[in-house]
Amino acid sequence: MVTNAASLSTAHLQVTDAASCAQWIESLPLTNVQLAHYALSQQLELIRQAGIAPAELLRILEAMREPIQYVQGELAQKYTAKPLPLNTHDSTLWLRALGLWQELIDAYQICCDAHVQGEPGVQGDGALIVQRCLRYTAYLMFDHYRIYRQVPATLWGKLHRLYAYAEQSGFALTPVVDAVNGAKTNSTCCAAYCQGLLGQLANPFALSGRQMELLARLSEKWSTLPRLARQPLPPCAIPAICVDLAGSAGPTFVGGGDMTTSMRYLDLEQVSQTLRQTIAALKQGQTPAALGLGADARQPASENLLMLLYIQWCRAGTGRAEDRTKVEEKGQVCLGIHAAHYFISGRAFRAPGANLSRREENDMHAFGHISERTQLTLASGQSSAVESWDIVNQSNSGFMCMLREPNAQLRLGHNQLVAVRRSSGKQFSVGVVQWMRVEETSEMLAGIRLFPGLARPVAARPANFTARAADHGFERALLLPEVAVPATPATLVLPAGWYQPGRFVEIVGEQKYVAKLVNVIEKGSDFDRCTVTLA
Repeated sequence: MVTNAASLSTAHLQVTDAASCAQWIESLPLTNVQLAHYALSQQLELIRQAGIAPAELLRILEAMREPIQYVQGELAQKYTAKPLPLNTHDSTLWLRALGLWQELIDAYQICCDAHVQGEPGVQGDGALIVQRCLRYTAYLMFDHYRIYRQVPATLWGKLHRLYAYAEQSGFALTPVVDAVNGAKTNSTCCAAYCQGLLGQLANPFALSGRQMELLARLSEKWSTLPRLARQPLPPCAIPAICVDLAGSAGPTFVGGGDMTTSMRYLDLEQVSQTLRQTIAALKQGQTPAALGLGADARQPASENLLMLLYIQWCRAGTGRAEDRTKVEEKGQVCLGIHAAHYFISGRAFRAPGANLSRREENDMHAFGHISERTQLTLASGQSSAVESWDIVNQSNSGFMCMLREPNAQLRLGHNQLVAVRRSSGKQFSVGVVQWMRVEETSEMLAGIRLFPGLARPVAARPANFTARAADHGFERALLLPEVAVPATPATLVLPAGWYQPGRFVEIVGEQKYVAKLVNVIEKGSDFDRCTVTLA
């Protein structure tokens, strides 16, 4: 629910039929997204409660689809892939978006119930009504992925029951027109259902905001490609995936004992062919826009995501990754290059050549060294913040799954730099947030991929820098050594945006170097990790 009882009591129903709905939509202030969103939510709730005949209600809902999808898409940009936990403002926007989707689904459900009960006015619209219920349930589910939340079991159960009804009614594959934003395409109940399955199978918890937007587009665009079979599919290169229409969970890999009448088996052969053809076309130089991936899609990001989707949808993704060992151990975690530098070095950062602060000078006079209290005071609150998390499992390659403590306050972002120290270890290891997921219980899990080798804290600045007396131009950086297994060259972790191919960087640590930046291995949300040659 987006509106409350007080606001509804003062609101007036302005839509009673399709004609009044069209007039009201003309007056919507779509340039003010939040105001238009509120107005749509309010009217939709009033419409749903007004007892309008199902056939007329269906025409009203069809007219409201386009503005609703517009404001929902605009609103989603404000909370998609934000660091977790969301701040109060972003969380409120997300809840409002969920509320509007739910109002729309509930209104279409009135039409669906009328169809089930044999209402004459909607008997010819069963396929369209159920397709809309499935489509918007899939949208509602995807909005959970946008903030890395697990889809509730109740939503999966509703999605399965809707599709089961479409099958039982004989219109699961009946084409319906799905026109929004002037584009008319044909869809089916099966396609809308598969859109929900593809979203989950893509492992959205490991995607950035841009990747999430393209996934939303592609899972809908290609939703007509999968097929659902009642019997297990012949063995092939694509792993066998099934879904239980009587259950309350998403699709899973086929295991022993999956043979029940409620099981459906997902045929992704056409998806696989389309992905391979699109990837090949991109490699040959065709643009993402020309291939229908969207006017805002860019290379190489589009090709990288399609490769990832091919692995997830057609090659079992990370579902059959390397074995991981269960662990019951605490770990200290800090976020960002400032905090990592502070905890690895054990002291507050000072640019090489910079003068001591007055407090440091007082410590040197009084104690002959800089006290730990002064170090902590000089470190920013962000730099000195560390939390204790549980290590759940780990792999030999340095990947670990961690469970955040319930009272954790640090805001964790996708592709963010982290440093982890196990309770059994003495030093912090540096890595990146590979994925994060908030469970139905509100517990938050994070997948951390550790970089090979132990990082050394250094100061770095462009080699051609003309120093200012105030800061000498140095920034915190981390130097990782060359490692034989797995074969990894020496790398330098720099603040985000520092990488330029061929750039020379002056590094000051235990020794002084001039490093040439060769290639960027990865660009995180708050760092660049580059291969270097040292001189």
